[in-house]
Amino acid sequence: MPERIVEFSTWSGPRTYEELVDADAVELDIESLDRYEHAALGVRAMYATANLPTPPLLVRINTCLAATAREAMREFERTVGRGSEAHRKHVWFVGTENGLRGLVQDLQVLRLGDGVSCVPAPQLAASAADDRR
Repeated sequence: MPERIVEFSTWSGPRTYEELVDADAVELDIESLDRYEHAALGVRAMYATANLPTPPLLVRINTCLAATAREAMREFERTVGRGSEAHRKHVWFVGTENGLRGLVQDLQVLRLGDGVSCVPAPQLAASAADDRR
């Protein structure tokens, strides 16, 4: 597991040279998986401009897991909210652990990113609450 991960999102603006130096990985927090390639090109260009090798690029998947997909959707609607800003600004997987494993395997087969970073919904909700303070 990389120690120093720099988050890069398509909606938060560009990163500075100082933020890029010594990153062990870059976590791409994008609105949808079809935006991955565009975001990855941008990150690679920033590293090339700084004459730095590009570290591994991780696809961030925000998750809401439960024993069944129906339970996961209820929890997602309760904690995040369908159509909320948090829902629209991030890639989400709502379902079961087996389903998430299948998604990660599909991303590996498609060579979408060098790895996957999974963030549970409660952690994202807590982070959003901290940002509002």
